[in-house]
Amino acid sequence: MRPLYEPKEGRKMKVLVLFSGGASALPFMVGGEGYEVIGGISSSKSAPGISRFKSLGIPVEVVDIREFYGDRPLKDMKVRGEYERKLLSVMGEKGWEPDVVACSGYMYLLTPVFLSRFPNRVLNVHPADLSIEEGGRRKYTGLGAVRAQLEAGEKVTRSTVHVMIEEADQGPILVISPPLPVEGRSPEEQQELMKVRCDGPAYREALRLLSEGRFALDERGRVYVRTDGEWREGYVRMEG
Repeated sequence: MRPLYEPKEGRKMKVLVLFSGGASALPFMVGGEGYEVIGGISSSKSAPGISRFKSLGIPVEVVDIREFYGDRPLKDMKVRGEYERKLLSVMGEKGWEPDVVACSGYMYLLTPVFLSRFPNRVLNVHPADLSIEEGGRRKYTGLGAVRAQLEAGEKVTRSTVHVMIEEADQGPILVISPPLPVEGRSPEEQQELMKVRCDGPAYREALRLLSEGRFALDERGRVYVRTDGEWREGYVRMEG
């Protein structure tokens, strides 16, 4: 078992944010006692989140993925690796050396090119409770997760902060957000409200616990949380 991050005295945990849209979790990430957001990179030059970073005085760079790909298909993962080398190059040029990379609405799968540089330290937030399984697999994964939950008759939705691996939405779970009642909303309305009521609070809690050295993984990818000085297997489930 190995801690995902070990605190260093007199130094805050450094967080870099990757995003493609509004970076809605960013306001919940700032102001943490044990961590700081040192910068952000947008995969889109038109992402609304760019102005959000600027308004908060946080450095932000743009590496537009569609411009990088040009006429090549976005699903070409060989090109994706090249794109990620560009991301890493930009980080090096800016002198950003993050302890943790937090994806907030970053819409593209990451490859080992990027993930191997930050082993078990790239996080993502997904708009569903990834602990719910069906047939031994996580039930609500992918881009249509909120709609799938509402169509299945779920009474509440939650968001999950997890460690990113190559397979989308399958990484170890760290924090599951408080519940948000459905209350007759459309999938779009539900997901928009989840950004504030679920995504943001879950990310803030995950970064807080991570900065305190309270998460660990064993060799099988199982999560442990340190509570009252003892390690216990499992994740953190927040309540409203």
